[in-house]
Amino acid sequence: MIQINNNLRFCPQCGAQSFSQRCEKSLVCSECGFTYFHNVAATVTGFIFYQDKLLLVKRGQQPCLGMLDLPGGFVDPHESNEQALVRELMEELQLRVDAMDYLFSYPNVYTYKTVSYHTLDSFFMIKLNALPELIIQESELSDYCWLKPSEIAPETLAFESHKKALKALMEKAARA
Repeated sequence: MIQINNNLRFCPQCGAQSFSQRCEKSLVCSECGFTYFHNVAATVTGFIFYQDKLLLVKRGQQPCLGMLDLPGGFVDPHESNEQALVRELMEELQLRVDAMDYLFSYPNVYTYKTVSYHTLDSFFMIKLNALPELIIQESELSDYCWLKPSEIAPETLAFESHKKALKALMEKAARA
């Protein structure tokens, strides 16, 4: 069983310190019966290409501070995956995109301030016709670079799902 978070002890409904893990994704209060579900969070990620080079960003915050990452982020309530990726690219890079194609998804774990969030990371292909002038959101990112996928060492990527997605993308390109 996956541990949700041992810091979650107090029931948000009755306030009793009586939360215990019932199954892989829920906690239950033994006092009032309230059940908290710690469900999967949705994220979106862009494989953004200009010619044969892929846009990578350097993380400016935890988790994985200083590691390479693919642009993207969490999906907000009432957003589609596509809307979330458009929003994230504008927020983080001042990059406007008009078109994207869904590729695949992979599960991941994103640990932030002692809480591990299980995520479902959806990946999209974006091909740019011109090299954009990017302005990074310094609270999120510290830098960016353009590399050929073959030049990226998987161990430099922040998240396991991104490593798997990069491998799948390269295998797909090799078959084409």
